[in-house]
Amino acid sequence: MSVLIKKFLLLAFLLPITFILQAQEIDSLDIYLAIGQSNMAGRAEIIADLEAPIEDVFLFTGKEWLPATNPLNLYSTVRKVVSMQRLSPAYGFARKMHDYNQDKKIGLVVNAKGGSVIDEWMPGTLFFSEIISRARLAAESGKIKGIIWHQGEGDVKEADQYLGKISHLITALRDSLHLPDLPFVAGQLSEDKISRKALNDTLLSLPKLMPHTGLALSFGTTTFDSTHFDSPSQVLLGERYADQMIQLMEAKNSRKSFSFGVLSDIQYADVETAGKRNYRGTLETLKRTIPFLNAYDLKFTVHLGDLIDRNFESFDAPLSILEESKAPLHYVWGNHDFSVTDSLKQKVGKKVGNENGYHSIEVGDMVFMMVNGMDISMEGHPEGSTQHEEALMMMEGLEAEGANNVKPWNGGVGEEQLQWMEALVNKAEEEGKRVVAFCHYPLLPENGLHLLNHKEVLDRIGHSPAMVAWFSGHHHAGNYYRDENGMHHLTFLGMVEAESPALGAIVTVEKDKLIIHGIGDEADRILNFR
Repeated sequence: MSVLIKKFLLLAFLLPITFILQAQEIDSLDIYLAIGQSNMAGRAEIIADLEAPIEDVFLFTGKEWLPATNPLNLYSTVRKVVSMQRLSPAYGFARKMHDYNQDKKIGLVVNAKGGSVIDEWMPGTLFFSEIISRARLAAESGKIKGIIWHQGEGDVKEADQYLGKISHLITALRDSLHLPDLPFVAGQLSEDKISRKALNDTLLSLPKLMPHTGLALSFGTTTFDSTHFDSPSQVLLGERYADQMIQLMEAKNSRKSFSFGVLSDIQYADVETAGKRNYRGTLETLKRTIPFLNAYDLKFTVHLGDLIDRNFESFDAPLSILEESKAPLHYVWGNHDFSVTDSLKQKVGKKVGNENGYHSIEVGDMVFMMVNGMDISMEGHPEGSTQHEEALMMMEGLEAEGANNVKPWNGGVGEEQLQWMEALVNKAEEEGKRVVAFCHYPLLPENGLHLLNHKEVLDRIGHSPAMVAWFSGHHHAGNYYRDENGMHHLTFLGMVEAESPALGAIVTVEKDKLIIHGIGDEADRILNFR
């Protein structure tokens, strides 16, 4: 009797037991996805010691959970023929993960395909759709805890492009599963062929580039055909995957990081599109962005000004959509928020829940400073008011200096607010805290859209080591600049000109950096503290 027939008979014998186990454990599995090409599918011999089911580990068939026995890629929806499926690193991985926490039952979703290149796994492909579909079904029985990935033998000739592609894939997987911090461990290839060394070297940069990722190294492994790992090496590699996954999970559990959301320049008005500004359509973009924000456990979300384009009654539509946000919202004043009649300008702050125009909040050792760039401005105050006249005088002085930001839609910060900002930053510096400022107007670069008295602000607070970043809107095309003191100046894309279906960002605060996870066309960035 062939080994394959014996295996099917064994599965048939175990099936009644499986249904009993399924009923008991269906809602409590720690689920891991195992994807990639032939080494993840498994090509090594299933030796006698590895034939029995792994204790408390279950394999997803697409409909139910069976005790996990080799070959683990048997139920892949994209695999090659059954006879090619053998021992993969998922076996050693699952066994060690169970040893790490014997109180938990483990579920495996294995969906690998031999010979596949990374382009076949990217968003929009069959392989991507299949793993997301199967993962969502599996998640009805527990929680997805991580992904292990082994692939790249088919991409060695384009090793210089691999890091960008795998980073895009990781982000897409996390976004599609609504798990932004999902641990992802990639595996190095065998270097029995020297041509694979360049890709292996490239993979070493993955944990530095992408948060919550690890790398299972292939040193000390052997193959039986110069490409596919032999049985001892598959077990060893699987255990290395587990070591990396455990490190990522422990770091995730121990760190005191948190996240907040950023939106900018929704700029809604019930008027026709003008140029790139889709005034009505921006509401649909906002609706599609809210689920991305709600997928994260955010401390708060900030809108960086210009909630509307004109007319006081325009506030109601975007505010009603933003009520769907699970996180508290903070609204920074923008120039278009005051494109209302003079008699209503005093009501704008109350309408958006920011009556004073500037305030601060603290989370842990971080201070977040909401700056009122409309403090001294022509658009923010009725003609004849003190602030309106002060803005005119400020602009006259700047014009005499040849400044390029002398525009009626730009604003500045008054002395009272400057003193408040300076005191806040100095206090944070004394206490060893960090400060992130939010303002509608950028400070740098000097592109004509920056704060009227940006030099004064930089002179007062820009030198402080406590100042981490100045986040702004106003310039819909976005921008990034790091000044000579090491402060980050990031201008976010304006939603009213969004080209992607959703637009915004999630910012994760780590102990030594800010990690920007862009939604839609907003770029991913890492902003290290100075």
